[in-house]
Parts: sequence; structure tokens; C-alpha cells
Amino acid sequence: TVLERRVSERTADVSQARDRAEVLLREVNHRVANSLTLVSSLVSLQSKALQDETARKALAETQDRIFAISLLHRRLYGSNDARSVMLDEYLTGLRDHLKTSLKSGEQGSVLTYELAPVPLGTDAAVNLGVVVTAWVTNAFKYAYPGGSGEIRVRLAELPEAQLELVVEDDGVGRPEDAPAHGTGLGTRIVTAMATSLSGKVDYRPRSPGLSAELVFPR
Repeated sequence: TVLERRVSERTADVSQARDRAEVLLREVNHRVANSLTLVSSLVSLQSKALQDETARKALAETQDRIFAISLLHRRLYGSNDARSVMLDEYLTGLRDHLKTSLKSGEQGSVLTYELAPVPLGTDAAVNLGVVVTAWVTNAFKYAYPGGSGEIRVRLAELPEAQLELVVEDDGVGRPEDAPAHGTGLGTRIVTAMATSLSGKVDYRPRSPGLSAELVFPR
């Protein structure tokens, strides 16, 4: 019938429009990833021109944050779903980068991950990647002064459609009322990312060590 033909044509048009949008979105992710790679290279050049070691380390941490974002866009570019990313795959790639980046600074701690295979939208995954980068970097820098130890990252599903991220160590810990290490920039970044995720951050002392926890809705 005429009605059935029109419905079929409309369905085909919608399907084609969706496919075009997916291709466009992948291309956008590809261009964003390339642009971030360029920015990271510029930061690296600036770092090499500096003599101050504190400034060099700050720029190295900035590079890691940029990488966390660019990695996600690269994964989206090669994915069948350009709107979300599997967190276990994304965070595993981030882990491998951080292990190389942080160990190059003569910090010998062992980094282990236990990650649930959960899909998450682009913006939320970026925020989570930045939080992981901040917490893992802090653990490498401060948990085991003068030595090394284990740093564990866990991502688990909770009831009521929530996710829990935990980064913990067995190091020297931090008193509950103690100020943030360094400039406190990492803590402020984590707070901003957690707010964007509508999540709650807790820092819990362990015996020994410290556990940083973020619970947020999927």
C-alpha cells in the first residue's frame, strides 16, 4: 500500500541519516585525538626547554591528562559505537600509558587494575579518565616515599545503576584533616570531574595506606 511504502522509505531515510551521523562523529573524534596529540607534543617541547624540575613534573602531569582525553577519542574513532566506550578497555590503555610515564620518573611502584566491562558515554568517560590519572599519579608520588609498593585500581558496578571507582595503596597514608599534597591542583580537578559525574568522593584511611573512592551514577 501507499502508506506501507512511505513508512519503508521514511525508515530507510532515518537509517541513512543515522549512518551519516555516525561517520561524522567518528571523524570528529579522529580530529580531536589528532589535535590533542599536537597539544601534547607542544607541552613536551615546552617541558624540555625548562630547567626547573618542579615545572617539568607539572607539565608531565599535564601531558598525562591530555593523553587520558586523546586516548578516549582514539578508541571512539575505531569503535562501532562512537558515543560510548567500554571502560575496561579504555582504562587498561590508560594504565599502560601511566605505567610507562610514571616509571620513567624512577618511581617503581606496581600498578594493577580490576575493571568491570561497563560502557559509559563519552563525556563521563573523559571525566573518569582524568580522575584515574590524578589519583594514580598522586599514589606514585606520595604513597611510598623512598620505596615502592602496589597501587590498585578497581571499577565495579553497584546496585541502583551506580559505579564505584577505587584507587588504593598500602603506603604511608594521609591524616584525614591533612592538606592536599603539592599545589592541590589534582584535588581540585578531581572535585570538578566528580561534580560533572554527579558523584561523591571519599578518602578513607587504611591500615596501612589510603583509599580514594568515587561513586557515581551510570
